[in-house]
Amino acid sequence: MNNLGFQHDDEAKKVSSLVGSSYTSDAIFQLEKQTLLRYLPHFVCTANKVAEPGQYAVCDSGTESVIVACDEDNQLNAFANVCRHRGTRLIDTSTLDGNAGTEPKRLKCFTCPYHAWRYDLKGKLISARQEEQGNPAMQNMRLRALSAQESAGLVFYHGNPVHYPQIEQLEQILGSLALENTVVGARKTYPVKANWKLWVENFLECWHCAPNHPELSSVKRFISQFEANDLPHYMQDDKSWREHAISTGWTPPVDNEFSSTPQFFNFNVSMPLAEGKKSATKTGERLGPALGGNEGLQGGALFGALGPQLFYMAYVDYLVLFSVKPHTVGETFVDIFWMVTPEFSGNKEDLMWLWDTTVQQDIFLVEQTHLGVSSMHYMPGPFCADEYRTEAFTAWWNDWKQANVDV
Repeated sequence: MNNLGFQHDDEAKKVSSLVGSSYTSDAIFQLEKQTLLRYLPHFVCTANKVAEPGQYAVCDSGTESVIVACDEDNQLNAFANVCRHRGTRLIDTSTLDGNAGTEPKRLKCFTCPYHAWRYDLKGKLISARQEEQGNPAMQNMRLRALSAQESAGLVFYHGNPVHYPQIEQLEQILGSLALENTVVGARKTYPVKANWKLWVENFLECWHCAPNHPELSSVKRFISQFEANDLPHYMQDDKSWREHAISTGWTPPVDNEFSSTPQFFNFNVSMPLAEGKKSATKTGERLGPALGGNEGLQGGALFGALGPQLFYMAYVDYLVLFSVKPHTVGETFVDIFWMVTPEFSGNKEDLMWLWDTTVQQDIFLVEQTHLGVSSMHYMPGPFCADEYRTEAFTAWWNDWKQANVDV
């Protein structure tokens, strides 16, 4: 029996937001890791990083580390970065950053630095030392396998034994941007002293944007339009942008506000930028060539998520990937990648301007909220209409809680 001590549970049934222990209980966090987060997709790298035999990338999240490697048959394999002998990590990620900048050398096998056990690119043990070689128990030993999945030029790993159709559908949304040909223009990791769900809840709504994100509001006029309840002007801006996009030969993907299954949720939406803005930059001008040569996205944006651990925002000349990595019950790391074409001509500061600024503003808000929900005086409160995605997320999480936590 998992008696995790949810507080104010009777009140939680009357409102939509979560009770405080949902964010602060380490027992709940450990259960999330074991029965929820391990099965959800984690972004690893772009497909061009692991396109040829011997290429690999490593993704760290919390206490977990996973290798994705391309084998001799050009198949992607994912396995735990943990030797089956004594548990040593095969790849020391403190000296490796295969997702940005330094390229790791290609390998024919993975060799444990401790006792030199060797594994092939499919994760099978191929050699041990001396008397270990004759042990029958080692004949079919393999690294712990996970699922590797690629779509729209992005590579993921997850613990689900079958591929997620939602990841496959990403091709219909981002496929035209040729992300498999992009490079990392900038990367930054943001430590957040808050539970991961508070970060996700914040990123799923923009009701907080008008009073907190002036830079974002200057680029995305829908924020001020919605604040003023000026839906007609937003609809006209949206219509004008879509007509422009279609005139270039590109049709914006069909919006999907929020779809969920017990194991997964996803959404994708498209929207116009402020009048005269070609891209989400300080000047409104583009910083480089269109992703995939796709001029139709100029003046607009695509926004979506694949579960709680990856959000994306695409503009005509760059894409931002927000990889959310729960670390402890009260700490989350947000790893952000700015993806551009190899011919990108802007500077890093201009590229990072909008989302580096916005994320730091969000960190303050989310950390203050974590302090608040940790108080004995915190009580769940109602959502507003513009927080509908956040409300849907908390309902999705509550369904997980009811299925996995015996209160």
